[in-house]
Amino acid sequence: MDLITIKTFNFPSEVSVVQSFLEMEGITVYLKNLVASQLAYSLGDIDMQVSKEEYEKAKVELIEGGFSKPEDFL
Repeated sequence: MDLITIKTFNFPSEVSVVQSFLEMEGITVYLKNLVASQLAYSLGDIDMQVSKEEYEKAKVELIEGGFSKPEDFL
């Protein structure tokens, strides 16, 4: 399965709200670097990824939900 990073977070606390929102819309979310960020107490580079097939739907949902702006995807 091909995964595409749809959003990058600086703080682990921000991830769960957006993840829950997308999953309520039926979009499966994968998180890259979340555990490493939590273990190392570092900030940044937590990538939220979705499948290539769900990318467009996830993009629309992030914009409609107020979590992203259209220009974030240019």
